[in-house]
Amino acid sequence: MESRISGLVGREAETAEVRRLVEAAVAGAGQSAFIVGEAGLGKTSVLEDGMGTARRLGMRALSGAAQDRERQLPFAAIVGCLGADAASSDGLRSRVAEIVQGHERRGIPGALGGGGEADFAGMEALLGLVEDLCAREPLALFFDNLQWADPASLEVVRRLMRSVHQLPLLLVGAYRPDHLCEVDRLVRGAALGRHTVLELAPLSPFAASALLTEQCGGAPGPRLWSMAQGAAGNPMYLTELAAALLREKAIEVHDEVAESVCDLPVPPLKTLITHRLRHLRDDVLQALRVAAVLGADCTVTDLAAVLDRPAHEVLSIVSEAAGSGILCEVGSHLVFRHALVRHALYEALPGSTRAMLHLRAAQVLAGTGATPERVAGHLLAEAPEAGGFLTSWLMESAAALTSRAPALVIRLTDRALALTGPDDPRRGGLQRHRALAQLTLGELAAAEETARCALLEPGAAEWEWALRWIVVQAAFYRGRPDLALAEAQAVQGSEGVPATESTRFRAVSAMCLLTLGRRREAERVAEAAHREARGDAPTLANALHVLSGARFLEAPGPEALELALQAIRFAARSYHPAERFRLQLTLASGYTELDRGPEAQRTLAAVHEATERAGGMFLPWYHLSSALLAFNTGRWDDALTEVEAGLDPGEHFAMSRALRSVAALIAVHRGQRSDAAAHLTAVDAASDTGTVAWFYEHLPLCARALADEAGGASEQAYSRLAHAFDNGIGHLPSRRILGFLTPDLVRLALSQGDTAEARRFTAAARARADHSAVPHHIGDAYRCQGLLDQDPDLLLEAARCYHEAPRPLSEAHARTDAAELLAGRRNQAQARGELDQALAIYTRLGADWDAARAAARLRAVAVHRGVRGTRSGYRHGWDALTDTERIVASHVAGGHSNPEIAGLMSISRRTVSTHVSHILKKLTLASRVEIAAEFIRRTSQGR
Repeated sequence: MESRISGLVGREAETAEVRRLVEAAVAGAGQSAFIVGEAGLGKTSVLEDGMGTARRLGMRALSGAAQDRERQLPFAAIVGCLGADAASSDGLRSRVAEIVQGHERRGIPGALGGGGEADFAGMEALLGLVEDLCAREPLALFFDNLQWADPASLEVVRRLMRSVHQLPLLLVGAYRPDHLCEVDRLVRGAALGRHTVLELAPLSPFAASALLTEQCGGAPGPRLWSMAQGAAGNPMYLTELAAALLREKAIEVHDEVAESVCDLPVPPLKTLITHRLRHLRDDVLQALRVAAVLGADCTVTDLAAVLDRPAHEVLSIVSEAAGSGILCEVGSHLVFRHALVRHALYEALPGSTRAMLHLRAAQVLAGTGATPERVAGHLLAEAPEAGGFLTSWLMESAAALTSRAPALVIRLTDRALALTGPDDPRRGGLQRHRALAQLTLGELAAAEETARCALLEPGAAEWEWALRWIVVQAAFYRGRPDLALAEAQAVQGSEGVPATESTRFRAVSAMCLLTLGRRREAERVAEAAHREARGDAPTLANALHVLSGARFLEAPGPEALELALQAIRFAARSYHPAERFRLQLTLASGYTELDRGPEAQRTLAAVHEATERAGGMFLPWYHLSSALLAFNTGRWDDALTEVEAGLDPGEHFAMSRALRSVAALIAVHRGQRSDAAAHLTAVDAASDTGTVAWFYEHLPLCARALADEAGGASEQAYSRLAHAFDNGIGHLPSRRILGFLTPDLVRLALSQGDTAEARRFTAAARARADHSAVPHHIGDAYRCQGLLDQDPDLLLEAARCYHEAPRPLSEAHARTDAAELLAGRRNQAQARGELDQALAIYTRLGADWDAARAAARLRAVAVHRGVRGTRSGYRHGWDALTDTERIVASHVAGGHSNPEIAGLMSISRRTVSTHVSHILKKLTLASRVEIAAEFIRRTSQGR
């Protein structure tokens, strides 16, 4: 951050407001504020005054300033402010820096969802760091020059604004206004809650006169005041005008009046600022020009290396520049006191000189082991056509740079390819790096095209199989498994393909076939790949994964589960770390389907931190898996929390349809028709083309059918479900895997008088149960048969199986069905008992629509509920908190941060943050401090 330039004359109101916000944040009520004004109006001075106040009141105050040349580097501004450096002695910061570097995400298709600002792994890590720092002590973050901030940093700022009320956090930013400025649109937006905007106006004549008096040692005389009018109330302009006149000894003070001895037009502000440079030695000026090229990360070591001068000589130069008010040291970095000075020095350099200095800086920084992004910044900033260095450096550094900033790799490889000759054997390698960067960035079609073109380049033979892997992955993950299959099969038939590569592509062919719904063919190909693998771990993992998936689709059971476990064991020895998460999340879904909830929970707990580190599609997939487990086992509020936490990444990574469908199902069951309609409208508008999302297309179907029935369109609901059962849903073609539809199909078929179809659906449910022996599968078979035979004993046996699973919603349905039949047999007492149990479950779930429907059905046969229960879910107050929310509240009271609570509870940070938001809303509280106080008060009272 730049040093104070003009004092605080005329900014008393603004500084007082910032001080008030600091005091509120210290008390635990988080605040955000933005200082807006043109250059020179005193934004930095107000920020610095706020920093001083924050430190005096015991806050940890961190500051940073965005740089115009760093807008292309994701998270540059926020990382600089938080000090998230891999070399940091603070373990929290170094771990976050590793995640932001993104080595686990390189080459994962669509890891960034189409742009660096969608790097949810980096974003989660940085938000978690802020929350951890807040848990240590109240934290104040001050950002200058946000108009230059990179989009990813602004996204972190946006999220902090949204959650600042949860934390002892003060967030203050300053920027220059511009209708095209992204931060201005962010601040002016109305969707982020309350925040303060302080707009700096030009100084009043009284304040301008006071400032000149302070600078010149006397009240301004007529000539000086006349010159000051040209500054238009800009305090920096006034300060620099006074400083220039004083340096030229052009001000005389008599009788406490300061007067200019000359009567000249006021020069432009840039001229006044650079006036400081006139009396410097040539070697100091040259050093300043190099420092201007090096930018905000300039250190004495860097400056000495580029100048090729000893460090002690450079230290002397720096000391002189600092004495002239041009440079200052901030930590280990050299910073210009005024950004305008750096810009003036930089722009005054001839284009060729500037370009050569950037190249020299890139070469020196590369030689000293600087981060690839620093080198890349200089190579992109007007560096000359130095194809030799650029190409050789890229071949060595593109892999690391792809992890951090794949968009930079694409720009640099484009430049390098333009500078290399058509016969250069490095072109194939450059194209490979370009394709990997596009793959990581989520530009899947472009990655596929680049890899295909690279296969035609000189030297492509060295990279052939890696390039073909890129083609297959890009096609598969952009929703074209047919193209991926064609490419994989073509490789297997290629002349000279190594046996290991051929077998690996065979296993991938099996995956494509399974995704295309060609299950039996996928099994045959996977079995062949498994036989030919000869111990190759990647092939074995893929083949076993396909075999497991095929078994699950045909007949979920222990065999499919054991194959999945074997796949994970092989993957642990072979796969890219992030690819293992795919197998673990698939395993969690398998455990959920087989009613092995504790194992599903343990699997999700084991993978939650890893999915946050990897980001990409794994993050919404984790939240969806958690939501489905919670929904099936009756923890609907927890399910909704997971949906809410997963929606943001879900929209970026094509998994929002499934997440919203879970929310829609719960809304229909709870009688919240408008909420359900809103979710279903969003489901229809979304286009989830990713291959993972295809396997969850049954969720929108079920939500839509339930909404039809709730709206009185039972015939339409039956038609939807029956068509899906016979024709498949997306890539779930098997009737056996769609057996979960059978109880509703039997019930609706009987209501339509279609007994023959009800028998067919019952037979399918029985076949699934006979194979799997899964409790809720057996319950489905009993319920279907009980409905078909009108046998209450079978329905009660179904309820017992559902209770064992547990599947509480299905249990309540079965008990309601049994109660109706018992009433028809004039067994009113037992019917009432079953109805009361069903209603108790519906009440616990908050399933108001189901409860009302069950009560109405039983009233029609003269059965009325016994003792009325009360729903555990009040809308407000302590009793409205779920069990999970109370656990979270206890951890908040214990002083734990959201990341710490996530670790203690084995859930994600996003999930914890959503729980905290719900707690604040239900208790009508404003901060974590108030949550802690309320929890302690109730604990002390024994409540």
